[in-house]
Amino acid sequence: MDKIQDLLLKTNISNDSEQMFRMKPGRSTEATAKCIYGECDGSGLIYSIKEDGQEIARVCKCREYKKQLRRIKSARIPTDHVDNTIKDFQTEIYKKEESVSIARYAKKVASCYVEQYYEMEDMGKGLYLYSKTKGSGKTRLSIAIINDLIIKHKVKPIYISVVNMLNEMKNSFSNKETNVNSYSLMESFKQAQVLVLDDLGVEKTTEWSEEVLTQIIDERMSYKRPTIITSNIPISLLQQKYPVGRIKSRIEKMTFPVIMPEESIRELLAKQENDKIAEMFFK
Repeated sequence: MDKIQDLLLKTNISNDSEQMFRMKPGRSTEATAKCIYGECDGSGLIYSIKEDGQEIARVCKCREYKKQLRRIKSARIPTDHVDNTIKDFQTEIYKKEESVSIARYAKKVASCYVEQYYEMEDMGKGLYLYSKTKGSGKTRLSIAIINDLIIKHKVKPIYISVVNMLNEMKNSFSNKETNVNSYSLMESFKQAQVLVLDDLGVEKTTEWSEEVLTQIIDERMSYKRPTIITSNIPISLLQQKYPVGRIKSRIEKMTFPVIMPEESIRELLAKQENDKIAEMFFK
């Protein structure tokens, strides 16, 4: 800077000229490692100087990426499933031919749901993914759907298992030190733009738990907020699990049923991951 000032003094250039000297046309933002694309300084903006000396800014791709990360974080998506997308949902991994066919159908429904999300939102329609078999891909596909909704439609969803949801509600009653109370928790589940309730029916049913579920589901149905549910119970048998009788009819109205394969792929996916690790270790 001292050298520039000395030069300006020697050549008798004014302060205005000094400003023009500094602001040469072209890019003025230095790319750093803070930007995952290596295009900005991490601020999410790329500044340039026009020929007339005017400074302009354009948004870097990393800004939207950071917004997506915040949506994923607020959606409470498990780390193991953060990268799941519908495109990556493997249908050929199932061993039974019938399972492959069912998985392809479920994947097609999931893709159509994301593509036609705004129509589904207007109708207040979600999905009900079910199969009796644990590890059949219900959770994986449901999270893939909301990940795609975040990416393609900037939706702000919430994912939670029914067991964890009820436990959080109970803890909010007993733990007075927490800043989260039962009312705010309940409201977050009621008002989420899209809510994924995972493993409905696994929880121990009590009069209280059924009432909590009923309140959440009832409000979401009333205000047409899409809800995606996974369960090992077909809708037709929900009455047996929830004898008060208000949950089954509401879920029938607010979701489109999607059958999932009666075959577990959890062990197969684990084997795939271990095979990749073995390849890394011994290549």
